[in-house]
Amino acid sequence: MEFKTLANVELDELLAVFNLSFSDYIVPFHLTKEVLSAKIVAEKLDMNISVGAFEEGKLVSFILQAEKLENGQKIIYNGGTGVIPESRGKGLVRKMYDFIIPVLKEKGADILLLEVIEENVAAIRAYKNLGFSIVRKLLCFKGNINSEAESSTITIKEMKDFQWDNLLSFWDIEPSWQGSIYVLNPMPDTYKTLGAYSEGNLVGYIIYNPGARKVLQIAVHKDYRKQGIGSGLFTAIADGKAIAINNVDDTSKETDVFLDKKIGLQNWLSQFEMIRRI
Repeated sequence: MEFKTLANVELDELLAVFNLSFSDYIVPFHLTKEVLSAKIVAEKLDMNISVGAFEEGKLVSFILQAEKLENGQKIIYNGGTGVIPESRGKGLVRKMYDFIIPVLKEKGADILLLEVIEENVAAIRAYKNLGFSIVRKLLCFKGNINSEAESSTITIKEMKDFQWDNLLSFWDIEPSWQGSIYVLNPMPDTYKTLGAYSEGNLVGYIIYNPGARKVLQIAVHKDYRKQGIGSGLFTAIADGKAIAINNVDDTSKETDVFLDKKIGLQNWLSQFEMIRRI
């Protein structure tokens, strides 16, 4: 067994191992080459710090990773860990981390970050044994948007200017990696971004990936809540098809109730965000 970065691995090989690894997952899914490529770009995954296990020269396991500098700390995000079924039980995840952590230390990394499904008890136990600890619970929602007329006093139009310092003041909770400012700045051209305006002032916004049918961020100014602005933003992206919004911090009960009772989405899955300091 050999361990090395994924810098020289072809996308087709990674795709095959990715899909085989997740074919019997708690939530089985299958990616196309285009979707995997889009995931790598969208989440800013870096093959030079991602790691794989190779058996007789063939990839059998991987950890996809990205990095960002935040508040003076370098954070390494795990964007996906997979082991093909016939190579399980060999401790490959631990061995991959044993290989890559010294590399990350040399690059000045401070924190490892990942998300794991709440029901995946074996994985949670394994990550705890690797030194990770749970820092928060994240709720995933999906479903069809309730049809509701937006407020007549609010104008909704496309946003072009992202003054993040202002948008941050709208937040009650911190988004996970996929919806973080680091990932969204600069804003991908394929994303739909709408602002809600009252007398010319921005009072709410939504960031949406139409291709993946996912909402990355939605927030309303604290002084303008319970006025139909959030509902109006969701209505503006509704097209009769199901959408998702993932990894909503469960400490915001107001957001939970809004998405469930007002918008009509279901909390179908929950995850834990885990970190390890290195």
